[in-house]
Amino acid sequence: MKKEQVELFESDNQWMAIFKMVGPALIAILVMLIYNMADMVFVGQTGETAQVAAISVVSPVFNIIMSVAMLISGGGTVLISKDLGAKDMEHAKIVSSLCIWAASILGILVGGLIILFRHPLLLLLGATPDIEKYALQYMVILAMGAPLLLLANMLGQVLRAEGAVTDGLIGNLIGTVINIILDPIFILGMNMGVVGAAVATVIGNIFAVVYYGFYMKRRAVVLNAKIQYAIKRPIYIFSVMALGVPNSLSTLLSGLANSFANQLLAKYGSDSIAANTAAGRVNLIIVMVLMGICMGAQPLIAYNYGAGNYIRLAAVIKRLLILNLLGGAVMSGAVIILRTEIIGLFLKDEAVAATAESILSILMISSPFLGLFYLGTNFLQATGKAMEATIVSTMQKGILLIPSLFIFEYIYKFMGIRLAYVVADFGSVIIAVILLIIEWKKTVEANQKRRVDYEYCA
Repeated sequence: MKKEQVELFESDNQWMAIFKMVGPALIAILVMLIYNMADMVFVGQTGETAQVAAISVVSPVFNIIMSVAMLISGGGTVLISKDLGAKDMEHAKIVSSLCIWAASILGILVGGLIILFRHPLLLLLGATPDIEKYALQYMVILAMGAPLLLLANMLGQVLRAEGAVTDGLIGNLIGTVINIILDPIFILGMNMGVVGAAVATVIGNIFAVVYYGFYMKRRAVVLNAKIQYAIKRPIYIFSVMALGVPNSLSTLLSGLANSFANQLLAKYGSDSIAANTAAGRVNLIIVMVLMGICMGAQPLIAYNYGAGNYIRLAAVIKRLLILNLLGGAVMSGAVIILRTEIIGLFLKDEAVAATAESILSILMISSPFLGLFYLGTNFLQATGKAMEATIVSTMQKGILLIPSLFIFEYIYKFMGIRLAYVVADFGSVIIAVILLIIEWKKTVEANQKRRVDYEYCA
């Protein structure tokens, strides 16, 4: 590793190190949000709520693709960072090569399965007759581009493991700028609607993958696609996937929960789905920023854990706690104040927009505290506690949320669907904080024991 990369992980001021890691990651997250919302904004300009709703109906499919990417990138980032902390360059090269080959193969498989089962999948996702045509077009094009979407997302994350946060950001920016330029041309100029949105997304990811390939060829420390590394220890891919399960499962369950939510919303009409989609996209801004803070700092946590530098690790965790709580409170307050103007970007129908504002107000109850959930999950992942991290992720989007959707919809009807998200959020935050405290105490005790053993042997 270069001197400045080593200093970033080992000796830079803790706040400075966090901002160096988190800053580009946050910009990448915001870029990705703009990238995702560009589709909604430009499709919304067509004035057809059915097309807006189609994007929501297909979002679980997009989540499936992203969950596979996170299955590889989540574990790969942690293992590569820990290997670099332990100065094991050979193992890091093997892991990085495995990640790239696994992402490519899984992208082809996932895309093929989505296309093969497209009709039953849309039925499961709750597509109403007026939405089905648009949803099918959007979904098939995304599925065809699945290998590229998967590779672009995975590579952007794994680059952070070797400290190349700026290059990860540049790749994201390239893909997003291309997408935003093409969106109005395809969606409005060529009157392609959701088809244009999907095509622009795939083309943007092609450009991102090309840039990451250029980085690997010229500047990578350990990141590579050499098959000779992958075939040395192919079994390591299971270690990668085990650590990637928490983020992957969270994304997958989120898509499953959204499909159940859409099925419940279908009885209230496509306007209700559109209102729910708009409010959910705004809330996603806060969720993704808080997630980005924790994911951006995850290599810093993993590196210092792998190096046994627990004093620096503790300082990083404390500062991330402050950053998450403060950031969550400020963003939630801003959204409440500006909710009318923000929702107006997505919806032109005043009645539908008013419904979306009501939904958004409910979501803001739990949003300020979600950073604690992501901090807990990322700490557990970074320290190799795959099982505990998986439990936390399963709680938020699965065990707590899915039953709550049906229970609260039965009691409170339409608004009960979003109340279910708030209840699940608070429950998962509590569980994540408890597990974080337990595992941190274990880490401190293990460190103290090692120090006593070392002093005794000396």
